Amino acid sequence: MDLPSSIRIVRLRWAILGLCLLAGGALYLGAVELPWPALALVACSLASANLVWSLAGPARWAALDIQLGVDFLCLTALLYLTGGPANPLVSMYLLLIALAAQAMPATRTWLLAAASMLAYALLFRWHQPIMVAGEHSDMLISLHLAGMWLTFCVCGIVLAGPLARLSRTVRERELELGRIRETQLRDEKLVALGMIAAGAAHELGTPLNTLTLLADDLAERYAGDPELDDDVRLMRNQLGACRRALGRLKQQGGELASPAEPVSQQLGHLVANWRNLRPQIELDYQPALATAPTRWFDPSFGPALLNLLNNAADASPDGRITVQADWQAPILVIRIRHAGSLPPQLELTHPAMPVASSKQHGMGLGMFLAHATLDKLGGTLRMDSDADGVCTTLTLPLPTSHVVSPP
Repeated sequence: MDLPSSIRIVRLRWAILGLCLLAGGALYLGAVELPWPALALVACSLASANLVWSLAGPARWAALDIQLGVDFLCLTALLYLTGGPANPLVSMYLLLIALAAQAMPATRTWLLAAASMLAYALLFRWHQPIMVAGEHSDMLISLHLAGMWLTFCVCGIVLAGPLARLSRTVRERELELGRIRETQLRDEKLVALGMIAAGAAHELGTPLNTLTLLADDLAERYAGDPELDDDVRLMRNQLGACRRALGRLKQQGGELASPAEPVSQQLGHLVANWRNLRPQIELDYQPALATAPTRWFDPSFGPALLNLLNNAADASPDGRITVQADWQAPILVIRIRHAGSLPPQLELTHPAMPVASSKQHGMGLGMFLAHATLDKLGGTLRMDSDADGVCTTLTLPLPTSHVVSPP
């Protein structure tokens, strides 16, 4: 049981002890003959144990099974001294079992339930009857009814208070465990993709070097041919972009620190690199980052942004996209707009696995990786469709504690 719940049980026990003291005082004034020294010893024992649980740490004393075990012994002793099964407080056994069922393993709950049933049965045979003076003998029925009312009130308070909070805590933990399982599933998928990417990067090194040599040879051989010169130059630029991408992958895998740059400059580099990869797409970049700070971007943010730009470019029917970057301290907001409509399979909020791609040869990984990256960084990703087209909005918090002052 967690510490806050244990503290609530301790406070509830103080309240019950206070009610018992008031009831004992009323019985004493009503000339009810009870073994007062023994009852005082039981009450002092329970109060002392409760005081220890209030002051000591949870690791030694605040275990719920120990607390309920002491409550069971004290309640049994109290019932033995005050009429046994005729005492209406005997229903308090049910409260102990209910508390155990909420926060203890099933085995211990069954043990407490079995002990309570056995104690209840033994009280029929061994108990001390309540004695009342002759002129007050008609008080027994009234005392019994008052005790039943008191027991009902205590049960109602416990059911509506600590037990309700315990149930809510259990539900919250189940939801949290569900989110943890979903995150773990997504992380396992990301690790698998990372291993595949590392293997692909290693395999692509040799073909890229070979293609670079061939491109250089073609550039020398057809240097005077204007028809092939532009194609060869484009080929060399594309191969250079691939080599730089592999270099960034190697750098990030080795956890090498990148130099801190202004946010506007870093986004400009990302957009410029993407322009080299997709020169046929008409890109309208509209930055509004004059007040944005100088700080490091997480290395995974760049690939996530490039995936979103590629998705927008592939989905744009006219080959045009607009990128708006805005700094709303401490949040970076980027909106990617293009014409068209939003496919149904992309109307998602938090995918744990890749979704089916709307492209002919797509694998559905781009949106999944972007979602996973932004979720890891504390950001959000939302896609909306209206009469003007599709708008992909991503937000990335840049806390001031990580801001690097410009040199």
